[in-house]
Amino acid sequence: MKTTSLDVDSKSTPSTDNIPSSKSAGDTSGHTAVPGRRDGSPVDSHEVASSVTRNLLNPKLVNGQLLLCGIDTLDLGLYVSWDDNWKETKKLLDEKKHAAQLTTGIIDKTDLDREFLHLPSGKPPSFRFQLLFPEYRLYLAQTDTLQKTPNVYVSILAATLWHEELADITALLELDLANFGGTVVRVKPSRVDLCSDFKLNTPLDLHVLDHYQVSRSRKRKHFMNGDDLESYYCGAADSSVQIRIYDKGKEIQTSNKQWFQNLWKVEDSSCVWRIEYQLRRSFLKEMKVNDLESLSSNLGSIWQYLTTEWFSLRLLDDDKAERRTVHPLWLAVQEAGRKFGEDNGIQRSYAADEVLSVGKILPHIIGRWISISALEQISDREESMTHLIELVDKFCDDEMFNSKYREKLIKLGYRGKLGGESHETE
Repeated sequence: MKTTSLDVDSKSTPSTDNIPSSKSAGDTSGHTAVPGRRDGSPVDSHEVASSVTRNLLNPKLVNGQLLLCGIDTLDLGLYVSWDDNWKETKKLLDEKKHAAQLTTGIIDKTDLDREFLHLPSGKPPSFRFQLLFPEYRLYLAQTDTLQKTPNVYVSILAATLWHEELADITALLELDLANFGGTVVRVKPSRVDLCSDFKLNTPLDLHVLDHYQVSRSRKRKHFMNGDDLESYYCGAADSSVQIRIYDKGKEIQTSNKQWFQNLWKVEDSSCVWRIEYQLRRSFLKEMKVNDLESLSSNLGSIWQYLTTEWFSLRLLDDDKAERRTVHPLWLAVQEAGRKFGEDNGIQRSYAADEVLSVGKILPHIIGRWISISALEQISDREESMTHLIELVDKFCDDEMFNSKYREKLIKLGYRGKLGGESHETE
């Protein structure tokens, strides 16, 4: 398997970029109007905001520093070819799995003397076995041969991602799988969490996020500690994209991740906030991410799309959300994308817009044709085909066909010819 190292230098060298001032944000000289009075008249943002909120509403008072950005979660689907001993290996894995029941894991070693744990649970419904290494979790399916879906699932631990190069991690992964007789044939990113961490001069406020957010998702939730915001979510947890904005400085105190403080190179971790996007396989597919190489090369474009089109904070200075001035804080979030790489122009292609090949459509048509033949009790193939044509001709006349054909052409979208197909005949 060929792998490449992700070009995210900020893991080791935090940026000292400051959040832009109002001039770089295109600040308008007047007040920012916020709907609020019952008589319909506009209310100045400073009238409704708390003292903490005012600092974020006023671009001139926003100040902060980009500390770190990179990949915090990376789950991979692997297509692994097993050797001739795989059936015996499965028996051994099954024995260890049963022995691990009612325990926290059974210690074992690879042929390279690397210790790992056999855990009692897998990852239903596809992966029966779970192995925990210091760097990642491995989930193995029981299948004997390669299928259309991954037969090994890998969840790389955050500490590994922040301290090691991806090429080194995947090389180690290949060695560990070789211990069980596996050879990696293909790697497909399944989940990626991209994030940027900022040291802010004032905590983020729920009022600011709720009023200034412009998002493609209507689903939002938040968690408070008294009057203090701790985390803010937009998008469902199981959706293809979700953003989390939370107080990372507080989170590391309870999650045993104090090593982040060394990466941030700050003595005081208070008021360090994380902007984090959780990306699932369906979104990655839409962004043309089908292997590690395309993940690496498309990260800049992905961050650009996420922070510009999917979720952003914008001042309320225009009726149309897309025309509003980007909040200075969010300008800094957008500019953090330079750490991920250049925007190469990759555009999101929605799954609903993807065109099925004729080869994938035909089995469905044939299945329906056979069902009609069975219902009509026509066992002869030629007679059944003739009968099907008669039914189609009776149900769909020329007018309906032409109308539905043109409608489908439009829904299929751009097909390699600017302006679309001509429907005129000469």
